[in-house]
Order: sequence, then structure tokens, then C-alpha cells
Amino acid sequence: MTGTADLPCSHCGSILRPNAPFCAACGQAVPNRPTHLLSNTNTATQQHVPAQSTGSFASDQVVEAGRGVRCCSHLLDVAAMLSPAFPIAIAATILGLVDVIYIVVPIAFVAVSVWMSLWRSLTGMTFGTATLGLRTVRTADNKPPGFAAVALRSLVFTGTAGLAALPVLTGPAPRQGLHDRVVGISVIDISLGANPFGQRQQTPLRRTLDRGLRKVSSPVPVGAGPP
Repeated sequence: MTGTADLPCSHCGSILRPNAPFCAACGQAVPNRPTHLLSNTNTATQQHVPAQSTGSFASDQVVEAGRGVRCCSHLLDVAAMLSPAFPIAIAATILGLVDVIYIVVPIAFVAVSVWMSLWRSLTGMTFGTATLGLRTVRTADNKPPGFAAVALRSLVFTGTAGLAALPVLTGPAPRQGLHDRVVGISVIDISLGANPFGQRQQTPLRRTLDRGLRKVSSPVPVGAGPP
């Protein structure tokens, strides 16, 4: 019989089973096994670890955002713009100040909209895009779009009652809306592709592709069992 059947355990002196990585009597790891057996065990373990596929992989190129994540981002932006209006409207209703609803609420909505446009023009981000790992960039050079382009894009979207965004929704492949093409703007997904502004973002609210999972192999040799 080959292996380590005749080798005693260095901890308790018990006879070891063939190819046993641990002593059956004391449970301690066996340091006195021949090195070629250890290397064979490690090789066998590594060969039997199945490769796990995530289904798709993050790209090193700039990736345009899909329709689903763009719609969610827009809804988050609308919610952010409406957030100061709701408490003001509720307080005005309770106090019977109807004029406040018609004056202050629109002003609050416009103020937040202007702030979001400035934020987008300088950094490519809004509340929704920052939350979901998107960036708004110039199509030509992937730089922040600037306030003029962002303002014109918003005017085209508002002037068409949102119909300018229909091309984004017509297919599963990422597409630009009419309001995007008019001003030369793209919405990119930095959770799936390269980030022109820095490192790729791992977005907690999305099922991202690279979670950095560690593969752990069992120390017990594959195929080892009771004698």
C-alpha cells in the first residue's frame, strides 16, 4: 500500500490513514506528509473547482445605459424635484394658504430642477444617475456636457412632452433619445463599463457584475473518503 499508512502522527503518535491530511485520532493537520502528496492533493482540489460564470462581464470600454436603468434614473430625478414641494403643499393646505401652493411649490420645483441641471452640466450626475451608476457626457469626448447643452436637452424633452425619449424605449439595445442627439449627449453606464471620470462604480442598488467573490477550496482532497 502506498501513501502515509505507516507514518505516525507527529502530535499523538497514531497511525495515519493513506493520504489523510488530518489525524483521525486528534484532528490535527499532518505536517509530516510527503511534499509530493500535498502538491498532488492541491492540484486535484484546484482541478475540481468549477468555474463560476456571472453570465456577462464588465467592459473596459464606455457602455451606453439601457432603457430600464435610464427610466429608473429619471423617476428618481423627478422624485427629488418633487420632494420639497410635497411638505410645502401639505403645510399650506393645513394652514389654508392656497396661494402658497400656486406660488411657492412651482418655485421650489424649478429651483431643484435648475440645481440638478447645474450638477449634471459640471459632473455628469444627477440624483438618479449618481444613485444608479450612470453619467451624462458629451458623445464626442466623454466630458461633462456643460450647462448650455443640458438646458437645451431639457427644453427639447419638455417641449415634446417627453416624446423625444421614445427612441430610448423602442428596443432592448441602448439607444439615444432625440433630445440626446440634438445636443450630442450620451448617458453611459459606469457600473458596466469604463468611467471617464475615475474608477468604475460598484452600485449597491444594482446587481453589478464584479462583486470580487473569492473562491475557497476545501482542504480535504477531492475523492478522499473513509477507508
